[in-house]
Amino acid sequence: MLWGFTPVLGKLISLSALDLVFWRLIFAALSLAIFIVYKKFKFDLSLKETGVIFIMGTMVGAHWYFFYHAIKVSNVSIAMAGFSTMTLFASVLQPLLLKKKFFWGDAFYGLIILVGLAIILSFENGAIAGIIYGILAALTGAFFGIYNGKLIIKHNSSYITIIEFIGALIFVVIIKFLMNDNHFYLATLLNYDIFWLLVLSILCTTLAFTLSVEIMKFFTPFTVIITNNLEPVYGVVFSILLFGNSEIMSNQFYFGAIIILICVFSYPFFKKKFDK
Repeated sequence: MLWGFTPVLGKLISLSALDLVFWRLIFAALSLAIFIVYKKFKFDLSLKETGVIFIMGTMVGAHWYFFYHAIKVSNVSIAMAGFSTMTLFASVLQPLLLKKKFFWGDAFYGLIILVGLAIILSFENGAIAGIIYGILAALTGAFFGIYNGKLIIKHNSSYITIIEFIGALIFVVIIKFLMNDNHFYLATLLNYDIFWLLVLSILCTTLAFTLSVEIMKFFTPFTVIITNNLEPVYGVVFSILLFGNSEIMSNQFYFGAIIILICVFSYPFFKKKFDK
């Protein structure tokens, strides 16, 4: 539910996608650093392990940029529809990255989700750009989400998260530098931007991200990711409540979204029965 607020906050904040991610990472990293110092966690990562997590952080930065850019070029509903393909990517990446046996049911559910997306795309005008960036956000999100399931086996979730945040921040700074003719500037923050950024950074980033890594001690990354498909549902509902007509879509959009929802809710029962 915390992540369900992030697309709404992305629309409320006036900054561009890249500047939004930059300030989000600044506030999130600072709040998490304070938490780590307060808890007195022991740092037990080697230089090699730190480097791997740092590189994974660049994927986090790319993921957030694609996610918010999808919202800026379309709307929350369309962006979240593309984002729902994360399950399909996770079904392929989990056996590859974690060296686990491929489960045909994962790919099957991923394909059904694609059918839901195809229905949405065939009836929504101007959805292509938002869908493409949403899908890119899903691909990068699935990649670091699956890999974090490997990291959490040995390491503290807070340290994994803050190193990834630092990697993401440096990645975003480099991209900002390159996209602005080798100049770096800080975007001006309006008063309401600062408030919404603090909500986004502390509650919907530091808290939610750390918990999402920690929970992989108990569930497989794929199970976590397919449950996270509820994020688009929350996001669309919240956006309709707040933004009204600009987020109302065609009946076909909601038909495609219902197909995606059925997959999310039925998967745990299917997987449990298959495992037995």
